Amino acid sequence: MAPYGPVRGKIVVFILLALSLCGCATTYVPISWYSGDKVRGLSRSDLTLAILFNRYDPERKTLAVSGESFDEVMMPSEVKHHLGAYRKDTKLIYRNLYLEYNDRDLRDLMVHEFSHHIWYTAMSEAQREEWGLHLGRNPSPLQGMVRNIYRNPADFDSEDFAFTVEYARPADIRKLAQMKQLHTECLLLS
Repeated sequence: MAPYGPVRGKIVVFILLALSLCGCATTYVPISWYSGDKVRGLSRSDLTLAILFNRYDPERKTLAVSGESFDEVMMPSEVKHHLGAYRKDTKLIYRNLYLEYNDRDLRDLMVHEFSHHIWYTAMSEAQREEWGLHLGRNPSPLQGMVRNIYRNPADFDSEDFAFTVEYARPADIRKLAQMKQLHTECLLLS
């Protein structure tokens, strides 16, 4: 049996290496799935969420339960960074099925993913370009993080916007107000 020991060890190492390189699937479900009252309540009670939802989704359609779940394959190191998702095709906010969310995590997830909704449904191409110029003049440290986490460069602009809204600086809030993307009451949030 001794000759099989090193072979088995190599097979086990090969299998572990293959699994780690293939990644794992993360399942996303509509954010309201089993927490509809909580997310709808947050969308009305949290000042930032209330301002955003009242302007861009007063009926809270992005919080519907009607969407199907979906799986996304990603590397294990990426899973911890992807708490949620927004899908342009369904216009719904999703959460990671396997993560536990406290109220703050859920709120931050909603701000971030709803910012994607604003990016794709409420901003013109000219406004997106204007936002890119703003970040070019006022770079955010979050842009470096986005480029380290997201592999597809096509995601950079939308992620830059979502992270900037989630962690808005006073200059960002002023720019969004000037672009008519936020009402001036958002200046209270800075």
